[in-house]
Amino acid sequence: MIRMTRVALVALLIGLGLLAACSDNANEVDTQAAALDHAQEQTADQAEPPAPSAQTPDQAPQELAGAHILFMYQGSQRAPATITRTKEEALALAQDVAQKAKDGGDFAALAREHSDGPSGPQGGDLGTWVQGRMVPEFDAAILAMDIGDVSDPVETSFGYHVLLRKKVEKVSARHILVMHDESMRKPPEIARTKEEALARIDEIVQKLDAGQDFENLARDYSDGPSGPKGGDLGSFGRGKMHPDFEAAAFGLEVGGVSDVVETPFGYHLIQRYQ
Repeated sequence: MIRMTRVALVALLIGLGLLAACSDNANEVDTQAAALDHAQEQTADQAEPPAPSAQTPDQAPQELAGAHILFMYQGSQRAPATITRTKEEALALAQDVAQKAKDGGDFAALAREHSDGPSGPQGGDLGTWVQGRMVPEFDAAILAMDIGDVSDPVETSFGYHVLLRKKVEKVSARHILVMHDESMRKPPEIARTKEEALARIDEIVQKLDAGQDFENLARDYSDGPSGPKGGDLGSFGRGKMHPDFEAAAFGLEVGGVSDVVETPFGYHLIQRYQ
């Protein structure tokens, strides 16, 4: 059965700099089978690269995860013309929403209702990033919080942010990608129809059900660059992959194999190995 979840943009860091670069393996799904829309929206909305957060030379940058609710005001950086509230009004609204979240309100619902950032429709989720990729005020606030904490309003040049620190979650997975003539970023030699691609991946499912090895099947069948490596994508956190791919990968138990997952890049089978 094809697993179809909502096709939405991955949570975006509005004006907070670039996400950490994926590893070469993870980049296959990030650029070829997972997050093209995400990358395009980042390019459109990111600010100039920020200065790295303060850290001593012997400290390795941490991976961080979180969500935010952004309250822009007239004159804040990148604020659209539709934002007419004053700075004082933005702060008062941020304080009110922060208190609601601290009192047990649903952070994601509050973000969807109030956030001026592109991540608002995704509940403000920013996925994971490496310390130093955000503006310093943002990183400093997150680093001072415990997992699950909600911040008071944090001011940056983009407005006031209410932050939720989340646990960094990562999976290690491999996949088999079968592309078709409608797939994004397909190489020119891919001429099979969508129906033929579905039949091909159904054939792979039957081979898996018969006990054949996932890695060997990836080498034989996958249209992705990771195919020769048994489909290995390495380790990746949330916010790095296409939402449908990510939902399937994070929903698996270690050793589990997904149902067929459709993304704009084709049909995938995913095996989680860590």
